[in-house]
Amino acid sequence: MQKIDTAKIAEGVKTLIQENATLKQLKGVTNAELEAVYSLAFGYYRTGKFDEALKLFQFLVLFDHLNAKYWFGFGAVQQAVRDFQGAIASYGYCSFLNLENPKPQLHAAECFLALGDKRNAASSLEALNEYCPKDTDIGREYRAKAAKLREMVGEEAFAALAKEDGK
Repeated sequence: MQKIDTAKIAEGVKTLIQENATLKQLKGVTNAELEAVYSLAFGYYRTGKFDEALKLFQFLVLFDHLNAKYWFGFGAVQQAVRDFQGAIASYGYCSFLNLENPKPQLHAAECFLALGDKRNAASSLEALNEYCPKDTDIGREYRAKAAKLREMVGEEAFAALAKEDGK
């Protein structure tokens, strides 16, 4: 059994924090290598092989925690296997990395709704409407999807949210 070099681990963690680096950079993994893993993970997801996809997306977000696409994929697999809390967390991090992307906000709202949490579903849809670009194809597409989901959430959840926010 190999001895754990705590000094080496501490130095690696220090580098990650000080240089705002990723494990990908620390280990010398290339973008092309990660994209190959992503292609495999996405293929597994599309064919319903969720256990395999989940493991690969976990690997991807571990090695490049700053890539929103990897977090979105991780969230999509978690949602597919009904790990709605995990998916919400992944979609939240994805949104943090790219606030103007409406996809994670919409899918987080779906997850909240699946959990029966209409208040947070409404909050996610409000965030989508707030930050989603208005004059783009994706903006129009996701605003239309959000409007349909809003009907499922119900106006009372939006009214309660507005009351909480003092609007």
